[in-house]
Amino acid sequence: MDFQMDSQNNQGHIVINGDVTLDDSQKLKDLLSQAINKANIIIIDIKNASFLDLSCLQLLYAAQQKCKALNKEVYYKEASLAFIKLSVDEAGFSHAIMVNGI
Repeated sequence: MDFQMDSQNNQGHIVINGDVTLDDSQKLKDLLSQAINKANIIIIDIKNASFLDLSCLQLLYAAQQKCKALNKEVYYKEASLAFIKLSVDEAGFSHAIMVNGI
């Protein structure tokens, strides 16, 4: 996992690779917090992720809610949309997590 800031466009980019499980949740939480604190637009790229467990989905939901409260936006890279939608649906979070592409 990695975070990069594009100061010119005020965008934070988070790249998630491989399996993301409970063991990775603190790092993901830290990356999401860093992105929310530094950027107005957060772009999440999970095209190379192979598994997102419930703890990861909960963190994505919490980040989305925090961004909404702060009038910030969260988007998923286009190549990530099918995977994140499937993960969200399988976990029963489709009513809670909005999956918007960029």
